Amino acid sequence: MNSTLIAIPPQDLIIFLFLFLRTLIFLFLFPLFAVNFFPTKIKILFSIALSLAFTPFFSGKLNLPTSIHLLIPLIFVDFLIFFMVSYFYRLILGGLQLGGEVAGLQMGFGISQTFDPASGVAMPIIAQFLYLIFLLLFFTFDIHHYLIYFLIKSSFQVTIGEFTFGRELFEYLLKRGSLIFEVAIKMFSAVLVFLFLINIILAVIGRLLPQINVLFVSFPLTVGLGLFIFGVSLIFIPRIFTSYNKEFLKLLSFFLKS
Repeated sequence: MNSTLIAIPPQDLIIFLFLFLRTLIFLFLFPLFAVNFFPTKIKILFSIALSLAFTPFFSGKLNLPTSIHLLIPLIFVDFLIFFMVSYFYRLILGGLQLGGEVAGLQMGFGISQTFDPASGVAMPIIAQFLYLIFLLLFFTFDIHHYLIYFLIKSSFQVTIGEFTFGRELFEYLLKRGSLIFEVAIKMFSAVLVFLFLINIILAVIGRLLPQINVLFVSFPLTVGLGLFIFGVSLIFIPRIFTSYNKEFLKLLSFFLKS
């Protein structure tokens, strides 16, 4: 019997390996994909499928080394790039968790803790609920499509060594470290201010009418009104998400232009 073998050029195998490794690194670093409920096998299969799909497109267009061990410096540069890209979104998620934890404690949900798959620790239920909304908006606004485009487009710059880590980039990322508190304040400022006013009013009532059990009255009042104000403030979440989304896309374009 005659058997035909498909000859695969060695350069295409190196391209496939390069795309597979950088896709896998990205999935393990980006916070929305690096969670425990996103299985490792799915990450590997997705990396293989995406690499197989784009290897013919990159064939003959990437200036990659002929040896596999020479790919290590390029993979290390990929790790730094994806780490800085993921760092921005981790700041946003950290702001959601911080604001949700403070608001949940003020509303009386300190006991109701749920497991956070992103950080691996227990978080208040308010923070978990807002995390799910953020995840829904992430796919609704097609941010994952921008990430795939960035993943493929940046391959050309990394392989030919055009990307440089400038001082402006590090200064920008350091300054945006305050994004945790900025997101927390924007998301939960209305709830926190309203609950603070309720506590002041209850303190005044407790002084004027000592016979009223303020502790018994405050719990359902803070929970009910806190949830109401939190529900009203959800209207502004897509607008806040859009503003940070635009800033994130500017960061991606900065990497592509570097």
